[in-house]
Amino acid sequence: MAGVFVGALDTSIISPAFPLIARTFHITLAWLAWTVTTYTVTYVAATVLAGAAGDRYGRRLLFRAGVGAFGIASLMAALSHSFAIFLVARAVQGLGAGAVYPNAQAEGVRFFPPERRGLALGIFGAVFGLAAMIGPVVGGALAQYFGWPSVFLVNIPIAAVVILLSLRVPESPRTDRVPPDFIAGTVFAVFLATVLLTLEVSGPARWALLVAAAATLVVFIVRERRPKGAPFLDPHAFSGVRGAALVAGAAVIGLDMSAAVFVPTLAQQVLHLSTLDSGFALLPAALSGAVLAGVGGVLTDRRGARIVLQIGLLFALIGGVLLALPGMTLWRFIFAMFAFGVGTAFTMGAPLNRMALALHSDEQAGEALAAVAVFRSVGLAAGPVLLTLAMAFHRFEGMFLAVAIASLLGGLVFFIVPDTKAHAKAQSAA
Repeated sequence: MAGVFVGALDTSIISPAFPLIARTFHITLAWLAWTVTTYTVTYVAATVLAGAAGDRYGRRLLFRAGVGAFGIASLMAALSHSFAIFLVARAVQGLGAGAVYPNAQAEGVRFFPPERRGLALGIFGAVFGLAAMIGPVVGGALAQYFGWPSVFLVNIPIAAVVILLSLRVPESPRTDRVPPDFIAGTVFAVFLATVLLTLEVSGPARWALLVAAAATLVVFIVRERRPKGAPFLDPHAFSGVRGAALVAGAAVIGLDMSAAVFVPTLAQQVLHLSTLDSGFALLPAALSGAVLAGVGGVLTDRRGARIVLQIGLLFALIGGVLLALPGMTLWRFIFAMFAFGVGTAFTMGAPLNRMALALHSDEQAGEALAAVAVFRSVGLAAGPVLLTLAMAFHRFEGMFLAVAIASLLGGLVFFIVPDTKAHAKAQSAA
């Protein structure tokens, strides 16, 4: 739990320090967004690859390696004297966190009897909720009183304690599971990063990156057809119009989630809050999301996943519109945060996963869930880059108008995907 917590904390603790980091490295918000994108791109590849590697070579080994890499990269980030080194540190942090989460969850669930494993998964979800709530507050306090490097230095003692505690965890049984193709996973991460980089540059550099992106895409497709191991992404899990609509909706949800990293910066620049107070700015969203997360799961069972996802995207749309309107006030900002919290509660976890499982056979369950998780993370990675581009139209108003438009499109996309409730009825009738 502590290992998962420190990895989850890093996705939110950095956001209040954004303006300070930008001033230190003399970069724009558009390039600063790459601190999130770089982390997420490597996290995507590591989650899929390290989860399978843990089953084959030992989860405790992969878990400890991930925590160690995360701690070393945190020190590297804190001591960085250039933005390039800082980005490398963030990439290694993403690799470490990606190795921690799937192995910690798989190993943690094993300690519970089968009839209580739902509780175990709920506890892991609560760890993420707790990290989301306290991360911005802790990050704001550390950045204001001790400087932005302290946001990363705090990870080091936690990582050391987690590694020491993990020595007492018994090794799990190993399997002969064929791991996903490592090269395909690496090429996928390079392809995603290259495509996003083309949006940041112009002239000959953009054309060179487009050629590189096309080349890596070809390599990825070839490797997926003839993998050295299992495919990195099973194409059967998202083939067809319905499958494509599902992963597109997952990517939109990831994009909406990525907007949260810019909220403290908005609070500092538009509402003129301090670094510390901007950390508290995300609390209404975190609280409403944590309180209503269980409600989203219950509604999914009773009403089907589609309506829950669409309600969540409707609230995300409302939050985006409230932040996009000119003349921001503190109360409108707070209402927008509550709306985003409801949106997160109703789009994360159970509804999306249930819809993925309903669309595919039991034999494809793992591949379907992996595809959803990967493409949601693709949205998380692409979101910061795309949203900072939207700022060119009208600063934060343009950014959150883009969030509102994406949420509307996502709600419409889910009309294409069969609902879980209708799917269950069709199966029973057959």
